[in-house]
Amino acid sequence: MSYIALYREWRPQSFADMVGQEHVTRTLQNALRTNRLAHAYLFSGPRGTGKTSSAKILAKAINCEHGPTDEPCNVCAACRGITAGSIMDVVEIDAASNRGVDEIRDLREQVKYAPTEVRYKVYIVDEVHMLTTEAFNALLKTLEEPPKHVVFILATTEPHKLPATIISRCQRFDFRRIAGRQTVDRLRYIAEQKQIEVDDDALWMVARAAEGGMRDALSIFDQVISFGGDKVTVEAVVTLIGGVRTDTLASIARSIANKEIQQVLRLTGDLIDDGRDVVQILHDLTVYFRDLLMYKTVPGLEEIQDRIHYDKTFPEVAELFTSSRLIALIDQMTETSQEMKWHSQGRLLLEMLLVRLCKTESSDVQGLLRRIEELERKVEQGVPAAQPGIRTQAAPAAASFSQPAKPIPPAEKEAPAKAAPEAKATPSPTPIPASRSIDKLLKNPSQERFEKISSGWNQILDEVKRRKITAQAWLLDGEPAAVDSGNVIVAFKNQIHRDTVMKPIHKSVIDEVLTEYMGEPSSLVAILQSEWKSYKQEGAAELAAASENSLVNDVINLFGQEIVEIEE
Repeated sequence: MSYIALYREWRPQSFADMVGQEHVTRTLQNALRTNRLAHAYLFSGPRGTGKTSSAKILAKAINCEHGPTDEPCNVCAACRGITAGSIMDVVEIDAASNRGVDEIRDLREQVKYAPTEVRYKVYIVDEVHMLTTEAFNALLKTLEEPPKHVVFILATTEPHKLPATIISRCQRFDFRRIAGRQTVDRLRYIAEQKQIEVDDDALWMVARAAEGGMRDALSIFDQVISFGGDKVTVEAVVTLIGGVRTDTLASIARSIANKEIQQVLRLTGDLIDDGRDVVQILHDLTVYFRDLLMYKTVPGLEEIQDRIHYDKTFPEVAELFTSSRLIALIDQMTETSQEMKWHSQGRLLLEMLLVRLCKTESSDVQGLLRRIEELERKVEQGVPAAQPGIRTQAAPAAASFSQPAKPIPPAEKEAPAKAAPEAKATPSPTPIPASRSIDKLLKNPSQERFEKISSGWNQILDEVKRRKITAQAWLLDGEPAAVDSGNVIVAFKNQIHRDTVMKPIHKSVIDEVLTEYMGEPSSLVAILQSEWKSYKQEGAAELAAASENSLVNDVINLFGQEIVEIEE
């Protein structure tokens, strides 16, 4: 007899065999006991959680010779025939390959005929979301009012793709991901039945790799058994699935917490040298830190308690981090994970990420630093230059513009001049210039070059997209503002877009496109639209002030300072 895969050999044959779906099995069994059988069911949920198996068990329960019953006997001819797939009245349809309107019309014609071998005709439509719109329309009326001898069971992993008219005609059951402890218990039972020695940590690693799917867990376990024979170890699981051992993840996390950059890079380098994929390393690391965050915020979560059960050092590692720092670290990991999809140098991105993780403070500290930067920019923009003979609201002695103008003491004149260097003493780490710094860039702006950039902006965006689609996605938020001495100033509405587009991974591509388009070295300078607006308003105010001061000085020279009063 040929070998049967574990997920087929141990496929549930009764509601009692179903793992992790008690809310579904209990409802169906109660309906069978009270003879409240519906004409259409919708089973939705992740892959490998028991949707099709439950559909077959339900088909056996309603057609069992001792039923309808809340548990099929699996002994009678009807139960054995449905299990073997030899009963013609129980039809399993793959909607992915039979998705057209013609197939559904044929089904609609067959529904009219009474069953020949069992009590009910049962149509199990797997991956029903793959049907075309026309096919759904052809199914609607039959699904709403089928003959009394017909039961429809629709199964899908993507219920959001189904029309509301289909969903409203079915009793819907949502299948959940199977918890790690339940998966481990099932795998341990199978190992005992097959007399296989297996490490407990290896079972937990298989369960974690399956991500809540029992079929995936059995497939991985089957492969591991083939590799290790009668003994399954953690090393065998790691070798086959390419994951990272729990103790290695804990060591990396400790090194990040202690900011030991050299140790982190050494541990990661060893994993890569052993053949681990950088994407898998980053995935396992992200999941580990996600679990750390869950432990810090909701320690009673079932999956976190499962992790503590097999990872004894987990609580100890969690104490090394604050929740805010974990959030900041996970943000950077997910961002790098997205960049890896478009970057060929995965190892470089991972190493750069690990260095940043070691230097990352908590999000609270980062928020405080951003507020300090904003205050520094406001102070820098808000300190006015001293105007001889004219008082402003910034002068503490000025109560009203209607009072006679008095000479400002030398100490008051010098105070703002001294305050300005102090405000600039600590340079802002942001790569984006404030509105006051735009003056340094726009010494000789070129209207001709600006018009060239503006007219070809869409062409530039298309070329950036061709070379790096993520760089173009971030650049879409910006609009050209000015061009001067090779600097192409682009104003952005959103600060996240502004900061991200200036990262070397994106800026290098944009600068190359700008240089080729302009025919001369060109570099992107990203600013906020609010900064650009503030800069233009300051320029207009200074021009108006200069004009006003000239007029005031002429009046004072003509009539004398004792006579002139300056009013707003």
